[in-house]
Amino acid sequence: MTSTLLNRKLGRHFDLIDTNGDGKIDQADFDLIVTRLSQEFGQAPGTPKHRALTDAYAALWSGMQQSMDLDSDGAVSREEYVRGLESNAAAAYQEYLAPVARAILDFCDVDGDGRISGAELAGVHRGLGMAQHAHDAAMRTLDLDGSGYVDEAELTQAIKEFFSSNDPQSRGNDLFGEL
Repeated sequence: MTSTLLNRKLGRHFDLIDTNGDGKIDQADFDLIVTRLSQEFGQAPGTPKHRALTDAYAALWSGMQQSMDLDSDGAVSREEYVRGLESNAAAAYQEYLAPVARAILDFCDVDGDGRISGAELAGVHRGLGMAQHAHDAAMRTLDLDGSGYVDEAELTQAIKEFFSSNDPQSRGNDLFGEL
């Protein structure tokens, strides 16, 4: 069973990717996230970055549907989501979440310097439907070296911690805003 902290984090993430608030995640939710991020960063459909992000989210959805959609209704409920990540977080991270993180980093790295500025991360957070105060909390804790940027190592560490750590002091806890 997951800890209360991990349940809160998974619930926060579920709410972000359940873009229409219907209590389930399906392909349409991921399509809307890609659309929002594309609008935020001015990426037209068909561009290499857009295709890479679309493909990463499609693979994430396919993996989620195969491993989490226990009732085969074509969607993943909150309970299925939490149970699926609880039982398979490490494998899910390696197979699906890490490629999405890499695609997001590439997608929003507007200046191509291999890291995400505070402004670029704010665009990602807006694309995910997060409020400014949630972005501010995330940036304060994600920028491990105080550079004003989040690099791939910092983002990767935060994602791993968010989806697996029960440590209340983990910096990854605030990946999607303060809990």
